[in-house]
Amino acid sequence: MAGETIEREPDATPRFSLERLPVDTETLLGIGTILPVIVLYLIISIIPVLFAIYASFHQIPLLNPEWTWIGLDNYGEVLSGLPALVEALSTEGLSTLAQGGFWRSLVRGVLFMVGSTLLQLVVGLWMALTLNRIARFQKVATAVVFTAYLVPTIVISLLAVFMFDTFYGVFHEMGSQWLNLWGDSTFALGQKGLAMPIVILVGSWKFSVFITIFTLAQLRAIPERFYEAARVCGANKWEMFRDVTLPRIQGVILVAVLLRSIFMFNKFDLIWILTQGGPGYATTTLPVLAYREAFEASNYGAANAMAVVMFVFLAFGAIGYFKAFNPSDEVET
Repeated sequence: MAGETIEREPDATPRFSLERLPVDTETLLGIGTILPVIVLYLIISIIPVLFAIYASFHQIPLLNPEWTWIGLDNYGEVLSGLPALVEALSTEGLSTLAQGGFWRSLVRGVLFMVGSTLLQLVVGLWMALTLNRIARFQKVATAVVFTAYLVPTIVISLLAVFMFDTFYGVFHEMGSQWLNLWGDSTFALGQKGLAMPIVILVGSWKFSVFITIFTLAQLRAIPERFYEAARVCGANKWEMFRDVTLPRIQGVILVAVLLRSIFMFNKFDLIWILTQGGPGYATTTLPVLAYREAFEASNYGAANAMAVVMFVFLAFGAIGYFKAFNPSDEVET
């Protein structure tokens, strides 16, 4: 009828509302923000580690899809050479490191890591202090120095091989003619006594800037009034560095050294392009040995066992480093 209003029944379907959830909106937003990061971390880190651990308990010929469960045999094979290495070191000295084996590769990896990290620390800290003191063209100089870190490792490695070439390499000419370190026809990267130092030098040229980036950022955060007060008190440059600069960059340096040690211990591409682990085993570190075991010896299970042992060594090394130096507290201070 005209003038009558038709009453509609209320919609029985409940409407979704964030207010009805058992958690508040802020918590839900936080979960949604970190969930993609957690999923990505699972995909690129946790799952590969679990896969490597599972594969390490199997015998896996590279071209055979059949996996044979062998338990801890791969770990026994990997770790069995320690007594022989200790005996060889006591009788033959460091010359025994030119041979193959897991423990010898571990020692070479530690030498490569320590040598690279110490050199990068000295060079990186020096560059940071220099850049911090430059008054004119500071931004340009900083950009030029940082460029070395942006150049891909493969480019730097191929350039280094070219520069040590016996026919037209500038580094070969400097070493043979000026410094008399090797002969005119000697390929430096092919010498057992020279290969590792050269690999350390090439890697340090690129990665020293990592220390510079960390240290320079902290140096520029130190208030100038601290230095002015030190000058008023009659402090010289060394005393200002010791009492003002060093305490405020110590924590950053400790964190940077830890990261660089881990990165250099795991470094593969630089060594493989320069020497492929040679000559012989002179530059074969654990990542190179694991690659050789998987793709040259066709023993994928043993290679994963090496990777797991590497992970354990690095984990305990990092825990010990934090216990000894506690860089997190230094940074907070």
